[in-house]
Amino acid sequence: MVLLSILHGLYGEFPAYPAGGLGWLAALLLVTTVKLIQRIQVIAMLLVGGGGLLWGVFNGAEIPVEKVFSTNQAMLAMLASVSFLRLVTQPAICDEALPQGSRPLWRTLFGVHFLGSVINMSSVVIIGDRLSANRPMTSLQACVLSRGFAMAANWSPFFAAMGVALSNAPGAQLTTLSLVGFPVAMLGLLLTGWELTRHGRAGQFHGYPMRFGTLWIPGLLALMLMLLHHAWPAIPILTLICALSLSTTLLILVLRHGRTGIDAYAQHIRIGLPRMSGELLLFLAAGVLATGIASAIQASHLALDLQQFGAAEASLLLLAMVTVSVIGIHPVISIATAGGVLAPLGVDPNLLGITFLMTWAIGVCASPLSGLQLTIQGRYQVNALTMLRMNGGFALVMLAGATVALTLYAGV
Repeated sequence: MVLLSILHGLYGEFPAYPAGGLGWLAALLLVTTVKLIQRIQVIAMLLVGGGGLLWGVFNGAEIPVEKVFSTNQAMLAMLASVSFLRLVTQPAICDEALPQGSRPLWRTLFGVHFLGSVINMSSVVIIGDRLSANRPMTSLQACVLSRGFAMAANWSPFFAAMGVALSNAPGAQLTTLSLVGFPVAMLGLLLTGWELTRHGRAGQFHGYPMRFGTLWIPGLLALMLMLLHHAWPAIPILTLICALSLSTTLLILVLRHGRTGIDAYAQHIRIGLPRMSGELLLFLAAGVLATGIASAIQASHLALDLQQFGAAEASLLLLAMVTVSVIGIHPVISIATAGGVLAPLGVDPNLLGITFLMTWAIGVCASPLSGLQLTIQGRYQVNALTMLRMNGGFALVMLAGATVALTLYAGV
């Protein structure tokens, strides 16, 4: 799937459905490894999307067969490719004592943010395992991990949120989305650091021993991506991410470890990629959902009474989607639904994409049922209600900050 997706991105005349078809084949082979709750979500999305497609057929619409099979294939290829980066960006585990105090808190906060912006959830597990190696993880440490990681969804081109936003807001530009989202992410990090270090709260905080060696590869990759996108703007950004992630990882592994590095690369294909079965099924089903909704709306000739889609409308959409995220609806579902309804109306794709990124960032941080929070709760035995109390107020402030960002962007 990944290789055919790259081929489609490099040569537009090569169709996308072979990559999408292989994605569906992989999903069928791995369906038994997916958790029950995810299977229920997938079935619900397929039923709604399939119903929309049938409605379109019965009302004379043409079935977009290629879209049904391949709507999210580029984004899934990106997720799979980025997963290889953990092979070369995992910090070395050492036995030294963890640094303590406010400065380690700030370093851990920004470290998990920038490391997570490239290797995604792996950063939470890598840093979280080190923090909890000799003592239970505290709620303060869990708060730093969750907020630091979630805020990367506002801007990172390597984050799943960016792929979802670009796929469901056709025409959105990576550079614009990242430039608007990065200050919002920094606001979230600065607010977190200020809040958690007040009144001596960070005195007993044990942080992660961050070093330059941990972060130079993610920084280099982000810089290379921007340069390549500038040099070849016609190549889709997701294709560049895929090619860069796969090739850079293999090159570094060979230079570091020779034949052993190649073996590690192959092992990740055999063992690491199948562990993404949950994301694979979820995003494939979300593609069917978005296509079905768009087909039903087109066939029904519905005209939404939407005179404009500006900052106010985007802010209301953001609030609604974050709210449903808190009650357990994955952002990819609400984003696919909103994209299926709004994208065909010709709204500003960048404004829509920015709204989607902020939804993902705030939603996964606030919701006790998000994959991020469930990982922290299950792996480190952190109480869900405690995390909800700690992040609830933060989410409200970030909604206000996001509204200001949307207003400023719309006014430019």
